[in-house]
Amino acid sequence: MRWTVLAAAAAFAFTTTSAQAQSIQHFTRADFERALVDAGATITTKDPKAERIDFEFDGGVIADALLLACEDNVAKTKCLGSSMLATFEPEDRTREQIIEAINTYNYKENFGRAYLDQDGTISVRMYIIADGGITRANYSSQIGLWFASVSDFFGYLYGEE
Repeated sequence: MRWTVLAAAAAFAFTTTSAQAQSIQHFTRADFERALVDAGATITTKDPKAERIDFEFDGGVIADALLLACEDNVAKTKCLGSSMLATFEPEDRTREQIIEAINTYNYKENFGRAYLDQDGTISVRMYIIADGGITRANYSSQIGLWFASVSDFFGYLYGEE
């Protein structure tokens, strides 16, 4: 019995150490781009030194990403936040239909928030933090869930859901 407990404790310690090694404490551009691609995005940024990361997902949805809450905001080092934003110009929808779609999205979806800006552009945003660490798998998984929720937004807006 004692050997079983010791073996289980050793396996747990190895697993815990392995999981901790996979944890991201601060986001880098490379981390963000890797998570986006792992979630199914195609990076479309032309300039790799540009502040924003442009990308496309789900067959044509265009969005951009930005590292935030950085120790050095110019160099984008030791960043604790990553933000994604998709914007839409609604076609053939009244303001009331747009507001209803936004309210439905915000009520039903857990990965992101939608709003209408002062110019009438619909924005769907998500913010992910690294505070305390996040695994690479969790990072790309959260991004993938946001992709799915943005796709759901079209259903709320055009009555496909």
